[in-house]
Amino acid sequence: MPAIVTTGITKSFGAGETRTSVLRGVDFEAEAGEMTFLVGPSGCGKTTFISILSALLSADGGALSVFGTEPNRLKSGDLVRFRRDMVGFVFQQFNLLPALDAAENVAVPLIIQGVSPRKARQRACAWLELLGLGAHLGKLPSELSGGQQQRVAIARALIHEPRLLVCDEPTASLDAETGRQVIELLREVSLNPERAAIIVTHDDRIYPYADRIAFMADGRLTHVERPDPARIPARPIRGETQP
Repeated sequence: MPAIVTTGITKSFGAGETRTSVLRGVDFEAEAGEMTFLVGPSGCGKTTFISILSALLSADGGALSVFGTEPNRLKSGDLVRFRRDMVGFVFQQFNLLPALDAAENVAVPLIIQGVSPRKARQRACAWLELLGLGAHLGKLPSELSGGQQQRVAIARALIHEPRLLVCDEPTASLDAETGRQVIELLREVSLNPERAAIIVTHDDRIYPYADRIAFMADGRLTHVERPDPARIPARPIRGETQP
């Protein structure tokens, strides 16, 4: 069974004459161990859809299952725990806390889970060293390049070992080479058979890295394609990235 399944997802905003239908019945599937891209023109509903997948928003209608859990059926406290434990987010603007250094930023999800600050920082440092940032553990976000900040954001999203990794335009503000490095890293961590990765992107330079590409338009999923295998770069030999 697919890791993520949606059936007839709908979502509107506003009321009365100002009511706008953003999602108009989205049927979608994503497999564990794969990286699925969600693409389409601005305003087609991609960000709203991944917000529903990650339980940041609730759908107006339809059904959603994430690794066998139906977020729309969870009570408030269980929903908070679902987001905290099951979902990792990588945002376009990084959303790093400016007063915290790189290791402290990465440690935040573990501290929220109740891990001691000392142990959380140790694990954060291990992740950052794995991602090539061992020399930048104590630097503030303002002291890091865009690519370095994105790697910090990826480490923060993965440190609690989420089963669903959701990325919103992870390469949009990066140059071509840094964007390639970031998407290769995301692809490597998505190889985990216990994890599914959903990536919203407008960056067609990275399309060959997807296992499948789901196209959206006007609030609906129109079709799904698999990139030409001949164009997909060789997968990393070591498989799952793990500190």
